[in-house]
Amino acid sequence: MFFDVWTILNPFIKTVVYISALITIGSILFHFHFSKFFDSELAKYCESLIKKASISGFFIGLIAFLSVAGNLGGELSSAINVSLILLSLETLSGKSALLFSVGFFVIIISIFGNNTCFNFAKSIGVIFILLSFVIVGHSTLKGFSAQILIVIHLFCISFWLGSFLPLKFMCMNENTKKLSIISEKFGQYAVVYISSLLITGLIFSYIMVGGIGSLIFTRYGNFLMLKLFFVTAILSLGALNKFRLVPLLEKNYSEGTKKLKTSLQFEIVITLLILFVTSILTTSVSTPMGV
Repeated sequence: MFFDVWTILNPFIKTVVYISALITIGSILFHFHFSKFFDSELAKYCESLIKKASISGFFIGLIAFLSVAGNLGGELSSAINVSLILLSLETLSGKSALLFSVGFFVIIISIFGNNTCFNFAKSIGVIFILLSFVIVGHSTLKGFSAQILIVIHLFCISFWLGSFLPLKFMCMNENTKKLSIISEKFGQYAVVYISSLLITGLIFSYIMVGGIGSLIFTRYGNFLMLKLFFVTAILSLGALNKFRLVPLLEKNYSEGTKKLKTSLQFEIVITLLILFVTSILTTSVSTPMGV
């Protein structure tokens, strides 16, 4: 019975891990690319978003670490068993969760400064977070090449999905006058990021399933197809934003912001579904290779 509890909890914990990572890294990338167009309110919002997401990420990383002990013991109370916690330090899952938390801790420290040293520390924190995803899990099955694919994939998806909240804030904030400029620039960067995202994702998926048969006749393949369905849906909305709604901002700013905000809300919901399906793939479903 207790094992079933962890089977249920693990995907939810992993989903929050993904959310905190994407929001933090995405907000940092959004700030890096577009800060010269920020007004004071957007600058404060992005700084606050990075801070809150980093603090949340730090604690969810600790929870993920304790969940390793819980899984080892097979009971809910195992998560606070000292001997199992010490044993978790020797596992790759435990080290991954701690590296994840350390990455966020470094970013939290970097928030309190604004010089080159602190910006470098922020980059180190991002690297730690990305590496935490590839030292454990399915990507380790196929060696260094698969791990590189995952790092690139996560970095690119962070830019895209992690930009939803800042863009939504701009739609809601009437004092933000440069939404059309940032949206247009975002679309230009997104072409490169999303192309890299799709290429790495498709290659990694092929490596994991090995063929069409596994995609259709295995649970891993079925969940992967469900994820691809949601990805297709969110790509369609992204295309709508780029080719219809962003140009509308120039013609009718009020109507454009209203429709863009609605589209972003749908994209956020689909993102949560994608992340939850991904968490199931990484925690609860074996690959066609049986791992």
